[in-house]
Amino acid sequence: MEKVFSSGLSSVLSGGADTIVACATPAGRGGLAVVRVSGPATRALAAAVCPEVVMDQGWRARLAAIRDADGALIDHAVALPLPAPRTFTGEDMLELTVHGSPFIVAAVVDAFRAAGARPAEPGEFTRRALANDKLDLVQAEAINELASAETAAQARMAQAQLDGALSRRFNELKEELVELLAVLEGGLDFVAQEVALDEDAARARREGAWERLQALLATAAPGRRIRDGVRVVIAGPPNSGKSTLFNALASEERAIVSPHPGTTRDLVEVVLEMGGVPVVLQDTAGIGDTDDPVEREGVRRARGATATADAVVWLWPADGGRAPDVPEVTGQVALRLRSKWDLAAARAPEDGWMPVSCHSGEGLELVRRTLAEAVAEDVADLGGNAAIAERHRTALERAAAELEGLRVDEPELAAEAARNALDAVRELLGEVAAEDVLDRIFGRFCIGK
Repeated sequence: MEKVFSSGLSSVLSGGADTIVACATPAGRGGLAVVRVSGPATRALAAAVCPEVVMDQGWRARLAAIRDADGALIDHAVALPLPAPRTFTGEDMLELTVHGSPFIVAAVVDAFRAAGARPAEPGEFTRRALANDKLDLVQAEAINELASAETAAQARMAQAQLDGALSRRFNELKEELVELLAVLEGGLDFVAQEVALDEDAARARREGAWERLQALLATAAPGRRIRDGVRVVIAGPPNSGKSTLFNALASEERAIVSPHPGTTRDLVEVVLEMGGVPVVLQDTAGIGDTDDPVEREGVRRARGATATADAVVWLWPADGGRAPDVPEVTGQVALRLRSKWDLAAARAPEDGWMPVSCHSGEGLELVRRTLAEAVAEDVADLGGNAAIAERHRTALERAAAELEGLRVDEPELAAEAARNALDAVRELLGEVAAEDVLDRIFGRFCIGK
């Protein structure tokens, strides 16, 4: 069966795709680079550009000369022929490891273009793998996630998703919905014959699907924190040492430090890694009363950032009297610090407040360790499962809305709701994905992926 995309691509297994070429490694100078070729004309292109390669001798690397259209030597490459269908794309493929000179890479790509290939679009190799059922859409997205991972947690989550952990959970949900729909539609046939629908069986199927949906939706928040970073805000009154602590945690001078209150008027942020988890650390304006309109805007932004943060590090200076109560937000981690502890008299801090001095370094390492543990605990409930992304969350919420109002005593309406929920889940796996959705997903990929 031929599968055609909006870009004009189609499955090579149906005989309709172009042959594409691209460099699969980052642009710029390097020791080595990999050039990929995929499509029905791969064998003919290999014969023209690197005739020493024998495509029928698949999965056996060899040294081969690469020549341009005039027969001039471009480079000697390690060539790996990959005959269909046991390849990433499902098509005939050729991978060449060449020297990483930008000139050589461009010349190799140009040689294949001159022989009849066209430049690959972003994500086109992966898109062909999807078209040829080598992976589903969830796994295809994971390839891009893995390529852009910057922390251990991001890489683990993407790898689990690529291995099919999330796809398996979506497929289990799909099967539950298929069974529910089968019970409801089968019941409609019985109703026509004046036989009652088995409402208990339908309810059991609906409850099973509902529980799976809720379990998946529960991973949306920790998934967002792993992908985008746990947002940690440093808050407190003016001149309480927020910028000094921010610079200490960032290990660089990012925020201006001054003894004069009101120095920080906007949000300053840096992305860090704590315990393998990405953290977006924000310094904020001092929260307090002011007549300065610019400072008032800074305070407004500080309050907004504090209200929506995943974690807040509250500061109160040791020379500022007794620490006040700080607001508690459900689901938000709060860390309370008595800053400038080197200025304090010999006394213990109030319960729940940790002493710290960025000047002497006292308590600073404990603050780092405590914050890292709090951040890691915030996403620890994922276990070995990949978390869902925004696209997944939106589709699952559509399915949940259908199931929430499903009444088994109204079999015709219930069957329609179950069918709509099933379609939403099938979209997750790319089984009925709209072309504009695919264009957006693969448009974020690198060329060569």
